[in-house]
Amino acid sequence: MWKQERQNRNVMEIARLSGAMYDKFVGFVADMENIGKHIKNGQDAYDKALNKLSVGSGNLTNTSEKIKKLGAKTTKQIDIKYLDGE
Repeated sequence: MWKQERQNRNVMEIARLSGAMYDKFVGFVADMENIGKHIKNGQDAYDKALNKLSVGSGNLTNTSEKIKKLGAKTTKQIDIKYLDGE
């Protein structure tokens, strides 16, 4: 009789813990999806900023290099990978 009662309590505790774990897992999945969205937004913002820096006519990198060639006093060089050959 005691053994049966203890087993019943264990079954109830397993059911309670399983439900709590399931709910926690659902929350974890939602958090991971949210993190993924934020990472994508961060990547999009990075790409947009990088385009302003070094892609297209009038980009900041080439404009800065032109200013240097016109005689601006500098002590550093822009990495060649950011220059498009203008």
